[in-house]
Amino acid sequence: MEKLIKILIGFALLYGTYALFLKRWDYTSKEKEKELRQELKKAGLSSCYFFILPNRLLLFNVLSAGVFYFYWIYKQWQAVLSGYKNLKGTSLKFGPFVRAVFGLFSFYQLMAIVNRTCVYMHKPQALSHLFWGSMLWIGAGVALSFNLPIWARILGAFFFFSSSYIAQKQINLLPKQIPPSKLRWIEILVIFCGWIWWGGVIFLFLKLRS
Repeated sequence: MEKLIKILIGFALLYGTYALFLKRWDYTSKEKEKELRQELKKAGLSSCYFFILPNRLLLFNVLSAGVFYFYWIYKQWQAVLSGYKNLKGTSLKFGPFVRAVFGLFSFYQLMAIVNRTCVYMHKPQALSHLFWGSMLWIGAGVALSFNLPIWARILGAFFFFSSSYIAQKQINLLPKQIPPSKLRWIEILVIFCGWIWWGGVIFLFLKLRS
């Protein structure tokens, strides 16, 4: 587990270095811009995303102890897949449900598509999908390691929650004005399901220990 903590610290240092020296795309040449846009379209972009206020997403993730994340990534993939296009005209494999079940890993591809769309639309991009994707699952793993000190688990939860928060902030930059983000009844239901899930896990854990 000490290795996980060292990995988290290493990624934190990488984040700071990358943020200071983040290389911006060169749009000074029309030919370069055209070439870049072709590369982005070849890799694949999406015209549809799920919109929610980033602070609300963060709050719901915290209240549900991370369970809300899987609802969120399901909704994101549901939207992204409906608007996904590339030059070859091929579709992405697997539907939103499968991608949500494996949400700790499908986030890599989601963040990559978001970043490409941001660059294509001349919007600020986030750090690499490799960075935030790794922060997501490593953060979750550290947060759930009960033998680690509480400060390490809080740090892990911070990175886990931050990943989807950053992704949503980038998504909300794409339209000129984001659609109205009303509170949905299913969002409240997901939070309650999170309480039930973790209540069951804690009950089972205590019963096995007794």
